[in-house]
Amino acid sequence: MEDLLQKQGLKRTKLRMALLGYLFNSKHAQSYLDIKNALGEQVDKSTLYRNLGAFEEAGLIHRINDQSGMAKYAFGALHDHGNAHAHFVCESCETVYCIENANSSKINVPEGFKTKNVQTIIKGTCAAC
Repeated sequence: MEDLLQKQGLKRTKLRMALLGYLFNSKHAQSYLDIKNALGEQVDKSTLYRNLGAFEEAGLIHRINDQSGMAKYAFGALHDHGNAHAHFVCESCETVYCIENANSSKINVPEGFKTKNVQTIIKGTCAAC
């Protein structure tokens, strides 16, 4: 984990190591509240959001806007190794999963339009529900 921070030009702090480790080991995307609860009360809101933003900018994590009004965060860049991926949102438990090998970046936009990123949301019921 320490190497990932250093490679992206981010200082190693106790919070960053804990945050990166938590997201790395999570099997699905995590909301701010999930992360805050996991890291404990000693982490203040602005510091946590600032670090999530720094991680996202560095490509260590990506944010998923699943239309619940609450962003979720997952380890890895949205376009790791040039492969975009989709996100599965369980309509029952509201858990968000990254779905690898579901290339959603091959959408043709009108001439003159420039695509920054594409997020594909698949809705349904997960295996646990």
